[in-house]
Amino acid sequence: MAEEQASKLELLVRRNKGRREYQYYATELSHLLKTSIGPNNILDLGETDRLLACHRENALRSNKESSFAFRKKWPYEPLRVWSAACRVLGSKLGDEPAVLFVGPYEFCGAVRLDANRALDSAPSLLEFDRETVTLQSRDTESGLYLDLFEESSQSLIELVLWGHWKTIAAGWLSE
Repeated sequence: MAEEQASKLELLVRRNKGRREYQYYATELSHLLKTSIGPNNILDLGETDRLLACHRENALRSNKESSFAFRKKWPYEPLRVWSAACRVLGSKLGDEPAVLFVGPYEFCGAVRLDANRALDSAPSLLEFDRETVTLQSRDTESGLYLDLFEESSQSLIELVLWGHWKTIAAGWLSE
């Protein structure tokens, strides 16, 4: 019982921080995604945490089991190379329902949107987050993350996909 109350309190503290410090979260995302993001598009923090736990589990699995995920790395510059791959993947996924974890989602909530919309805006979302864009199918079966990192003084971007999205991307991205 005490643990449940502590969990509820922790969610309230996070939600209040989101409302106080990130009051323009939905507005900023609306501009980046070029679509209206309103309260109906933003998940509550409990659902965000549940879905993120599934994503993290699959991301960890993708690092441990090479056959579980497909990985592709590019130099960060020029942006057009990897962002074009994201746009193509987005067009292949189309309006598949997805959940986006970007920016201060841990205080504001993850965002419901179409996979295509998120992947079309990948460079802007990566800049907004400053290092990672995380996207997952609503059924949690498929997912991906874009990770910006430095290796040997070079900025690189890595795309990691699993589930049905891996199958869609692996054929044309591995060429």
